[in-house]
Amino acid sequence: MRILTKLLPAKHLLSIAVVSAFLAVALVALPDGEIADKNTISLEANFEVVDQSQLMLQDLRQLAPTANTPAPNVFFSTNNINTDTTTTTIHDIPAPKALVQKSAPPTFKEQTVEIKSGDSLSKLLSAEGISAQDIHKVSLADKSQKTLLQMRPGQTLQFVTDNTSGELTSLTIVLNRLDSVTFDRVGDEFTRKEDSRTPEITQAYKEAEINDSLFVDGLKSGIDQSLLIELANIFGWDIDFALDIRKGDSLSVLYEEQLLDGEKIGNGNIIAAQFINNGRTYQAIRYTTDKGSSYYSPDGLAMRKAFIRTPVDFTRISSKFNPNRLHPVFKTTMPHRGVDYAAASGTPVKAAGDGKISFAGKQNGYGNVVIIDHGRGYQTLYAHLRGFAKGTKRGARVQQGKVIAYVGQTGWATGPHLHYEFRINGTHKNPVTVKLPNDEPMPKNDLKNYLPYAKQVVATLANSHSPEFAQKLASLNKN
Repeated sequence: MRILTKLLPAKHLLSIAVVSAFLAVALVALPDGEIADKNTISLEANFEVVDQSQLMLQDLRQLAPTANTPAPNVFFSTNNINTDTTTTTIHDIPAPKALVQKSAPPTFKEQTVEIKSGDSLSKLLSAEGISAQDIHKVSLADKSQKTLLQMRPGQTLQFVTDNTSGELTSLTIVLNRLDSVTFDRVGDEFTRKEDSRTPEITQAYKEAEINDSLFVDGLKSGIDQSLLIELANIFGWDIDFALDIRKGDSLSVLYEEQLLDGEKIGNGNIIAAQFINNGRTYQAIRYTTDKGSSYYSPDGLAMRKAFIRTPVDFTRISSKFNPNRLHPVFKTTMPHRGVDYAAASGTPVKAAGDGKISFAGKQNGYGNVVIIDHGRGYQTLYAHLRGFAKGTKRGARVQQGKVIAYVGQTGWATGPHLHYEFRINGTHKNPVTVKLPNDEPMPKNDLKNYLPYAKQVVATLANSHSPEFAQKLASLNKN
């Protein structure tokens, strides 16, 4: 030992001494094995995991015991003694209905029905289980506009109901492909909102050559009937489509097409049109001024004339303007100072131009007759009428195209027809060939803007022509 102390450093010797002292204290403090065995305590426990939501639910509800089942065993022993706990009560508690409804998201049912003849809002919605109260509420939102009262066959109703409450939440009436009206529930009332889609507008071009008639050959060339009717109205002051059309006449039209989602749904306005009739060329261009939209020639003259060429839809001219005609009744030479248009009895007769009725009644061989004074020396006469339209009386003012009477066979007439006369300063003129005066000219301020625009449109129309149409125009211009 003495040798070891010499060999080890003092620092190492101190560490050995501390560890030896600690071991000695530990041996003295520990009891012997027999005493330790008698003082042993054993603790054993089983635990059950409980859902917190069930504990909260029990706090909310009044408990109602349904069965007694043993509680989980808990063993606690001291000195080898086991203790068993008593049984515990289990409660079967259903979830409250209000909580179930709040936790489940609302669901809705969408339905669409087509409106048919005889349908009404009440009839359609009642058949789908909508309450009378909701039908009344949505009707109140439409009380002023009355859109729902004016439903037409072919339109559709789209509505949404709440599956839980059965309430109507939304109603839409689709009027057409562009327009609809929606009623949305806000609280206990409905709000009304109109929706309109704007179609895409594109330019289109068509042309046709006439061999039979404007409508037959126009339809064959793919021109819609509505456009053909508009063309007849545009050029109707210069061309009589019943008498003036010749085989080989041609027309071209630049117009608007309306597209919705890439599909054509209709036609817009005619932008410009050209008609070749019996070697004469007519052009019309649409232009809008403060007075509205009208059609003008490329130099700014109104296509609309002060008078309609023929004031009745007729089947044929039964008697032409002839100063030396043989009268069909008296078989004597008597001048026929007008044109007889054969038509079915009751066919509407229209005022040829704006003016004031100077006579309406019976007049010898004319039978029932109407005379209109148009001013500036112009006067028109309509005879052999079956009867007069409402408001046709002396002193009444009429506008061009207004129905004033109906075709008949009164006076010295051998069949139903309209006898029509056209007078200028008291002199009878042939209604078929008389040069009709233009409507009011375009204001000078508008004309400055119109002329360059018309030049551009005419160029667009010319660039759209087929080679055959362009060649026909070129040959006419040479002549």
